Amino acid sequence: MPLTDIFAAIRWWGALMVIGAAATPLTFFLFRRLPDRGYAFVKLVGLLIVSYLFWLLGSLGILGNNLGGILLALGILVGLSIWATARLRDDPTTRLRDYKTQIIITELLFAGLFALWVWVRAQNPAITATEKPMEFAFLNAIGRSPTFPPVDPWLSGFAISYYYFGYVMVSVVGRLAAVSEPIAFNLALAWLVAGTGTAAFGLVYNLVAKMNHRGAEGAENNNRRAALLLGIVAAIALPLAGNLEIGLEVAHASGVGSDQFWQWLDVRDLNGPAELTAPARYETSGWWWWRSSRVIHEYHLSGRPEDGLEPIAEFPGFSFALGDLHPHVLALPFAFLSLAVAYLWYLEAGRLKIEDLRLKIDEPASIINLKSSILPLWAFTVLLLGGLSFLNTWDVLIHLFVMLGAFLLGRWPAQGWRRALLAETGRLALLLVVPVVVLYLPFYIGFRSQAGPPFLLPMLMRPTRLAHFLIIFGAPLFSVTILVGALVVRQRFRFWRAGVETAVSLLLALFLLMLLLGWLIAASPAGAGRIIPLANELGLTLPPRPEGVVAVGWGLTAVITLLPIIIKTRLAYPALTLFLLTLLALIIMIWNQLNHASTENQEAEEITLSPHHPFTRSPLPFILLLIATGALLTLGPEFVYLLDNFGQRLNTIFKFYYQAWVMFGVAALVALDYLRREFKMAGFIAAAGYGLALAVALLFPYYAIQSRAAEYRGPVTAESRQPATLNGLAQAALYNPDEYQAIMWLRENIAGTPVIVEAVGGQYTGYGRIAANTGLPTILGWAGHEYQWRGSDTPEPAERDTAVRAIYESVSWEETAVLLNNYDVEYIVVGGLELTTYGPQAGERFDGLDVAFSN
Repeated sequence: MPLTDIFAAIRWWGALMVIGAAATPLTFFLFRRLPDRGYAFVKLVGLLIVSYLFWLLGSLGILGNNLGGILLALGILVGLSIWATARLRDDPTTRLRDYKTQIIITELLFAGLFALWVWVRAQNPAITATEKPMEFAFLNAIGRSPTFPPVDPWLSGFAISYYYFGYVMVSVVGRLAAVSEPIAFNLALAWLVAGTGTAAFGLVYNLVAKMNHRGAEGAENNNRRAALLLGIVAAIALPLAGNLEIGLEVAHASGVGSDQFWQWLDVRDLNGPAELTAPARYETSGWWWWRSSRVIHEYHLSGRPEDGLEPIAEFPGFSFALGDLHPHVLALPFAFLSLAVAYLWYLEAGRLKIEDLRLKIDEPASIINLKSSILPLWAFTVLLLGGLSFLNTWDVLIHLFVMLGAFLLGRWPAQGWRRALLAETGRLALLLVVPVVVLYLPFYIGFRSQAGPPFLLPMLMRPTRLAHFLIIFGAPLFSVTILVGALVVRQRFRFWRAGVETAVSLLLALFLLMLLLGWLIAASPAGAGRIIPLANELGLTLPPRPEGVVAVGWGLTAVITLLPIIIKTRLAYPALTLFLLTLLALIIMIWNQLNHASTENQEAEEITLSPHHPFTRSPLPFILLLIATGALLTLGPEFVYLLDNFGQRLNTIFKFYYQAWVMFGVAALVALDYLRREFKMAGFIAAAGYGLALAVALLFPYYAIQSRAAEYRGPVTAESRQPATLNGLAQAALYNPDEYQAIMWLRENIAGTPVIVEAVGGQYTGYGRIAANTGLPTILGWAGHEYQWRGSDTPEPAERDTAVRAIYESVSWEETAVLLNNYDVEYIVVGGLELTTYGPQAGERFDGLDVAFSN
């Protein structure tokens, strides 16, 4: 790797250290009730605040989109930390001394993960294929745009209509570290691995360290050692490990298992006879690892396999091996931060009085009346939830649910299960949601989503098989299931009726929602266009649909006609639904028992864990909340999914399963500690099973990293092996040097955001490459993505595709000149792609214009 790249990585690490140091006193104040005072999250807290201030003040025109604006935002963060220091009771030097060991371990872990993934990215730094060109386009556009919102590089004249906050964060660190975007792209991936691993470490450490060990000699030290060990496991398992599909890859390539087994398992690419192969598929540079994120083999109700739109069950290890800098990856470390904040609400809730959380409707000048001790936590929670909506909008409702659930569980022992508790939780929801909208209003005003009424669609495919689900989540679910089962057995199935009633009610509600949505969809003309082909494929006869915009009666007839087959299919594949419902029912039973026990023995509420970390209550109910949330996230797509341009549930499963990976993963590791102490034999079995599954799952990064490196650099023995580098444009420099020279000329010589025009073609191709690699807005880039971002009813992409073709092909120069002026084009690209797409005349017709660059 060139020394310049190594120095760039060191500067990037240094910039994060500065941001983290600036945020440390503030983080210690906000997270003062956690055993590590939140030190694992200092970089996340600092980056969130600096990036938000920089973006907001830039959006309001107060700050410029430049290094000076970033430094001013950093200065405000320092001021907040000074304010927090004045309110901390203990001396700052004492705090650092007391937490010295924890700080060293955390920083070594962060540096180790960062260095590891810097090396990994250097083996294949290319910013090509999948979504990378889109992500690189956004990153470059944010660096170029004079103000916020940034210009859309693939739709000139428009601002980005997407959740782009993560790219603002990358740009902030990149400019502080003086690193250009082609290198910053890869260093951002390394930082995300390190940030995710460190945040996972911190969350698991704090939850385990908060467990009650009273009465045992040396329990505190044993608890801390267990917390450190499980935290380190979390730092490896949650961001890097794969699912269990890699184990199937190895078994299949080793000739293990009968033909009938592989056919029954039915994982695509592995559903044929197992046979010995050399080299094995997972030892090649082919994209074998892609299958690990597409384990679910989707089938229509008729039994026909879905060949086009597979459900995406991506997980962090896959994301980091792929190297996409997508919003769900950019938001990942902040998901762990959000869970830590939710746990703080769980701890604080029991200490609040009802008057501490009130809406003063009769006093407009003082709408919010919050206990002063939780005002900083409330403010930071608002900032964080809004940041999640801006990072990856799908995540915000999930984490709002966890926040409110944690608050409710924390209040439950003091309030009991009654209407007042729900009212308090509703007040907190209002106190969080309204300020979130206000704080991030500039983003919401400019954001347009592809989603629209009715927002939800019924899932009219075969249910997911339990076998496929366990391939994805088998490792964490092993210890999670043992924990839930052990708790229920110990409590002798008390409060079973509440759990069963809740599970049955949830099942009926989801099924009725699915049928109601089906009715509403079938009643509309567009929906009927989906229902009629489905009925024809199933061999069912529907009466002719009457004329009209809405046909309520016909829609009801269609649902009744399809209902027997829907029920028959559900009954044929019930395992996953029953498993998740049973899990939820058992958790409800345990919650009731824990609440009953806590109200019987309030003395257990205040136990001293150590002189510096007062213990308030067991994290066990909170852990069960994470399990329940993961179960709900994975149960929901079995009945309904969110409407988008794909028309299938693949994106809903993608977003929900990704967060379920976090929930199940954290819960599984804390469960190991609880089982180890409370259920010796069950703890041993859970640890052994989890350890074996993790060992298998770690084969994924081991082989995937090698495959990705060989894909770019070639075999280790090859004479033409490409050198390691962090430059994401190195591949273009090697294989398309003329285009690379043009891109670099534009990057180095053109300031601002003048409009260019280049060839237009399909998404996930080489089209839109000049805009993506420079950030300069082009008339039209990937039209399919613009439809995803703005909705399928936007006319611009279709109109502009025609306009660009006319610019390059029209025989009338007057028509071309009008189009160039209409779109304010300043630079016309004529390269190999333009000549291939529009013919040789595409270059000849511009001979009379000034040449800015030529090779």
